[in-house]
Amino acid sequence: MKHITWRALERTFFTFFVGLVLVSAMRVSWEWPVRASIIVLVLGSCGVVLALVQLISDIRNAVEGNEKGQALNLELPAAEPLSRLGGVEIWAWIIGFLGLIQLTGFLYAIPFFTFSYIKFYSGGWLLSLALALFTWAFVFTLFDVLLHVPWPEPLLYSLFS
Repeated sequence: MKHITWRALERTFFTFFVGLVLVSAMRVSWEWPVRASIIVLVLGSCGVVLALVQLISDIRNAVEGNEKGQALNLELPAAEPLSRLGGVEIWAWIIGFLGLIQLTGFLYAIPFFTFSYIKFYSGGWLLSLALALFTWAFVFTLFDVLLHVPWPEPLLYSLFS
């Protein structure tokens, strides 16, 4: 068995402390109204998952005796531009999405944009439809059902009414 250094224990206890603070914040916010607690619960749950991953990494590094600690490599290689337009293509997608939101409304623009973006970049039909449906269900549930966000009237609705 390798010797566990004080520095490795400090890292492990700090990560555990951060996770404990996040869980405590989520516990306190659990009794609040949904509109007040949703951000704490969503971000807190993401933070708890990340803290658990870091805690596992810290414990593994402490047991293996890695003094500096081995960082998790979560970086993707830099993407090469698919066309000569580069940034112009990205801006076209963003402006098109904003125009689609104005034209059809946010709840209808989300699945259409998600589907068309994935299909344009060689995604399969099943993946495109599944992600579009998931994205719409997430936005609808969070913003319409839970938070009751009032959506502005889309331009197409005013044209046909």
